[in-house]
Amino acid sequence: MYCLDLRNIRCPLALVLLKQTLIKTEHSVDIKILFSNQAAMQDLRLYLDKKNYCYSCDQTTLLVKLSD
Repeated sequence: MYCLDLRNIRCPLALVLLKQTLIKTEHSVDIKILFSNQAAMQDLRLYLDKKNYCYSCDQTTLLVKLSD
């Protein structure tokens, strides 16, 4: 599992870092995304929905499951 810590990063940089991570990460790896504010989480969720990624979330983390 890959961990992307965005707790000290504000949008839009958080979204840019997520996009870069998704591009360079293998398709069979899960990504755990840590964040500190709900606005960042909402932006990330909107992007993941738009790109049809499967994910689960709670108050402080998103778990993105990448698969072929």
